[in-house]
Amino acid sequence: MKNSEITHRKSETRAGNAKLVCELNKVKITNLVRDSDGISRADLAKSSGLSAPTISRIIDGLISDGLVIEVGAGISKGGRKPTLLRFSGVDSFIIGIDLGTTNIHGVLTDLDANVVAEIKTPTRVEGGFARVMERTSEVVGELRGHLGSRKSRICGIGIAIAGLINRDKEIVEFSPDFHWHNVDVRAALQRGHEIPVIFDNVTRVMALGEIWYGAGRQYKNFVMVNIGYGIGGGIIIRGAPLYGQKGMAGEVGHFTLDKDSDIQCECGNYGCLEALASGNAIAKAARKEVERGAASELLEGCGGDPSRLTAEIVADYAKRGDATAWKIFDRAAEYLGIGIAGLINLFNPEAVFIGGGVAQAGDILFDKVRKTVHARALTKSSGNVAILPATFGTKSAVMGAVSLILSGIVNQDHEQINHQNSR
Repeated sequence: MKNSEITHRKSETRAGNAKLVCELNKVKITNLVRDSDGISRADLAKSSGLSAPTISRIIDGLISDGLVIEVGAGISKGGRKPTLLRFSGVDSFIIGIDLGTTNIHGVLTDLDANVVAEIKTPTRVEGGFARVMERTSEVVGELRGHLGSRKSRICGIGIAIAGLINRDKEIVEFSPDFHWHNVDVRAALQRGHEIPVIFDNVTRVMALGEIWYGAGRQYKNFVMVNIGYGIGGGIIIRGAPLYGQKGMAGEVGHFTLDKDSDIQCECGNYGCLEALASGNAIAKAARKEVERGAASELLEGCGGDPSRLTAEIVADYAKRGDATAWKIFDRAAEYLGIGIAGLINLFNPEAVFIGGGVAQAGDILFDKVRKTVHARALTKSSGNVAILPATFGTKSAVMGAVSLILSGIVNQDHEQINHQNSR
């Protein structure tokens, strides 16, 4: 290699390193401003270790981008009062979509996650992938319509989806709940909306929402367990999601807990945690008990039609003291506790969050889970682990979907978002 070529490559490397340092500094300052109730340029310099001219350059750029605003004067420590800065997405919005098997739940928010508009409409999975994408596109269009003629921008569309997300191929490789194989959500939505689209596994998205907006901000290492129609897991290590080799980490619902079980999971296996403790599993167990003539008021709860039984109905009647409903729900909660004890032993988290529709049952679920975890997890691993409800309840997935886009904005991932969107 010629000396001129070596010199040129070294120059390119230095330029690349300098650009990376600038981007990292910008991320650091953006996060410091966002995490404060108002902070001065001088305090940013002290907290970050960056020089005053560097702080001024970054802040000027963030103000120009509409991500930071000046909000008034702070307390003087001698001399002029400092100008305080605050994170704010002026005329910038995010669309978050929780794409569930029952409903498509969409929100339009500003960059502080304040909800401007909200829509929930039946998914109708029986129509197939193309029709579900059409309905999702309609929800996006309706949410955009709430902005009217305002001069504003939609920064991106974040989508939470139940299934295995292949991050290499950027597709939903398999969704047992939807019965989808190798579908391209981004391409399907791109046809009608020229807006960056990011999607990820629903439970990992819920965990991300806890990091950005919820109680998860207090922890660096935690696990999110989502119990709805199925069961999923989202694992946060040192403040970042664990993706695994291709983005498929966290499938706690497909731990085999009973190898001799005759209960088949949607994935085709038998004895999965999801087949034993999910909302779908609870409903199926209740139907089976009612149809075989078990003494229970559950039949009354579903209007005499066992096919209409849901986990919510079972939980409700269990709380009322119905013995059959209690047995079904208690057994599911115990299986869930066994699965969570395994996660605690494996990852040694500071906290476990439980979200999804079944988690709305409250104490009847959490009391049994905590008792089972205490009995089965290693004492040193589980002693200080907080087991908590997801911060946003039934809105955890849709708020997590919003956080997918906010994460990209704050962490300066625009190029990555646009690259994904153009593939």
